Amino acid sequence: MGMVTLFFVTGLVVPVFMACASPQEPASPPPLPPLGGDKGNPKLSSQLNQLVQAESRGEAVSFAQQQNIVLVDRKVRVVIETLPGQLEMARQAVASVGTVEASDEGLLQAIVPVSSLNSLAEEPGIKFIRLPMLPVPGAKDDNAQQLKTGE
Repeated sequence: MGMVTLFFVTGLVVPVFMACASPQEPASPPPLPPLGGDKGNPKLSSQLNQLVQAESRGEAVSFAQQQNIVLVDRKVRVVIETLPGQLEMARQAVASVGTVEASDEGLLQAIVPVSSLNSLAEEPGIKFIRLPMLPVPGAKDDNAQQLKTGE
């Protein structure tokens, strides 16, 4: 009850105080949106969202070079994570705009136009779209070691 009373009292006191404190001053403008404003499509990785934004400004090629993203004819290789049981639907959606290279257990690897990424992400069976993971030279891979030693 004390918390409700405090909130109720605070709700009444603050507006009265603000009205009395500065009757002549105009209301301050709303705060500016944070830099970068639009976070993009939540079903696209941050790098792909940035690539899409760069494409809309005509800067996709330079952005891709800076980020070591392979871009050929304004197309990018991506990995598409699908929802359970939706692989075939996702394959058809991808094939309508690009080329499916491989698929396995809910994942598609494809080459698609940067301009199609947002519409592709909106397909209901698609969970997430990201760039392929690249191997790191010199990184230890426990599975590879087990294969070599037979352990």
